[in-house]
Amino acid sequence: MKKLLLAAAASVLAASLAHADTTGFSPKRELRGVWISTHLSLDWPNRTQTPEQQRAALTAILDHNVATGMNAAFLQVRSQSDAMYPSELEPWSYYLTNNQGSAPAPSWDPLQFAIDESRKRGLEFHAWINPYRAVANTATETNTAQYAANHVSRTHPEWMLQVGTVKILNPGLAAVREHVTQVIMDIVERYDVDGIHFDDYFYPAGTINDDAAYALDPRGFPATTAGRADWRRDNINLLIAGVNERIRAVKPWVKFGVSPSGIYRSSTDPAIGSPTSAGASQHYLSNFADTRSWLREGWVDYLAPQVYWYIGQAGSDYKLLVPWWNENAFGRHMYIGIADYKMGTAGWTDPKQVANQIALNRAQTHIAGQIHFRHAFLQANPLGYRTDLQQNVYKRPALIPAMPWKSTVAPQAPSGLAASQGENALVLSWAQPGDTRDELEKVRQFAVYRSADSNIDIEAPQNLLGVTHGTANAYADTRAEAGQYYYYTVTALNRLSNESAAANVVSNDFEAPVVRTRDASLTLANGSASLQPADIDGGSSDNWGIASLGASQTRFSCGDIGTRKVVLSAVDKAGLSASAEASVSVLGRVPQPAIMTSTNAITLGYGAQSVTLSASDAGAGTTLAWTPAAGLVANGATASFTPAAAGSYTFSVQAVSESGCPAMATVTVPVIDARCGDDKVAVCHKPEQGGAGTICVAPSAVQAFIRKGETLGSCS
Repeated sequence: MKKLLLAAAASVLAASLAHADTTGFSPKRELRGVWISTHLSLDWPNRTQTPEQQRAALTAILDHNVATGMNAAFLQVRSQSDAMYPSELEPWSYYLTNNQGSAPAPSWDPLQFAIDESRKRGLEFHAWINPYRAVANTATETNTAQYAANHVSRTHPEWMLQVGTVKILNPGLAAVREHVTQVIMDIVERYDVDGIHFDDYFYPAGTINDDAAYALDPRGFPATTAGRADWRRDNINLLIAGVNERIRAVKPWVKFGVSPSGIYRSSTDPAIGSPTSAGASQHYLSNFADTRSWLREGWVDYLAPQVYWYIGQAGSDYKLLVPWWNENAFGRHMYIGIADYKMGTAGWTDPKQVANQIALNRAQTHIAGQIHFRHAFLQANPLGYRTDLQQNVYKRPALIPAMPWKSTVAPQAPSGLAASQGENALVLSWAQPGDTRDELEKVRQFAVYRSADSNIDIEAPQNLLGVTHGTANAYADTRAEAGQYYYYTVTALNRLSNESAAANVVSNDFEAPVVRTRDASLTLANGSASLQPADIDGGSSDNWGIASLGASQTRFSCGDIGTRKVVLSAVDKAGLSASAEASVSVLGRVPQPAIMTSTNAITLGYGAQSVTLSASDAGAGTTLAWTPAAGLVANGATASFTPAAAGSYTFSVQAVSESGCPAMATVTVPVIDARCGDDKVAVCHKPEQGGAGTICVAPSAVQAFIRKGETLGSCS
């Protein structure tokens, strides 16, 4: 199951880091870190300065890193079993106060200050510690200013293991592993660090006399040379696995990583080691650090091998080592340590050496970024390489890569994104997501995106405009070019850099479009006509561009003949709208047909036995069509009807004008049956006395009866 989970995490990570720079932009996600060394005051602090001066110097370093384009700081807070923070376990650092064990005066907490200042600048903060080094140089061991009475080398001399001129805490002692773990957990529990970072000092290279520790706890490893080497590697494994477990139990979001030397092991078999010369230092052999196992077992969240060789260097070629590390990430992050300190030295005379190394990193699928060693060399800027980073390689921002094996929980999206024009910038503001108790959901930063396309692709690196420094819910775009208009959106990022969905989209176009109209005329054809917005557009315009233009009515029919008012509306790319009215003359004619009849009624057996119907319309070009009926004979505008039975007969003619508009005329002809046989005519006789009755009379007598008030047809 564990292997399946690692494989799943690896696939998610590969998808998120598949960022070879094919667009000309730096990747959207990339760790860009700087090591800030406090050992020997290499970068900071100056132990003779006041706390105020030291704070100012540290903020200047962080500002410089941000200006370079970095997004992570790795500050050394424990270099030789001392502390750059108040600790009950280890003394204050000599490099901070000029006297180990003496608290700074006035009192302050450099670690907390560094965390706070990093947060303000949007930098991820990793507490860099050396797990084992106790005395860096035994020649200075008697200097009480550097090694106080409560230093571990004095309180626990039995823990010391000397290798050459260095004394380390003996990794083979369980008490040492517990002490180091307590020191780390003290930092984790008291400080809101983003990561715990080990450097490469494990067992130093050289003759190691740890027979007593081995005899005390051999754990089944044989006393052979190979067995002792495996035992030492297991000692380091126990610490790495134990620290990882303890951190995850307390704060599962805190990252744990190690920066070993740049070569694991030399071998022609890539499953064993990298293609480097056999004489190169290999931390698996010389430092007893089995980093591949740490990655494979998931004991570390990242590895930062110090690949401190130039591209093409014989025996340790950067372009061969980095792809090997890429293939051995085992689903974890791989950050490459870069030797900025060598710029300008032999083999490092190309001003683009560091830039080219980063380009090679970006071409890999599992390399998630790089860490630069160290700040002072970025500050010195040999060959102008830092300027190149600032102006080109790191010109665009980058998000910290996410760690899906720790959590995939994303925060809620920001809402209510709005844009306003400031004096020299476009100002975006938004509402933060609601508070949550879940530390993994808490918002740490916001990412701001800008695009010329309203459907903003937040996965495209070129659309990432910036990342806020902390949780401020506002951002000023000072880089919008004059006369250029964009779309913007914002996402929220939690402490593991998991990203929310995007907020609503806004624009820096604040002017509604100008709508101008002109009158138009339309002639109906087949009873209808269509209006195009362009027919009434009198030159509508917008400073960015009209996205859509439409009239309130675009289809006209016979009922619209005459002058009609329509509204022309425009919506620009920013979603702003405006409208204006126009007159449209709808031309055409509705016919007015009429039907004339040759007789108003028909009496079967008397008088006319058929009727002639004549249809007419005043307009030219009218077409007429009679509605078919039994007995109706149509011939153009004229039709005739000869009934065969009594009834009421209605006839219709449809007239269609030259515009295609139809109209209908109807007429009804009653038909009665007065046939009596023998060519007589039926009359309903109504005498003055007695009931009515039907009589049959000669046709010549019909009118005389009608004049008397009798009616044609039978009384029934």
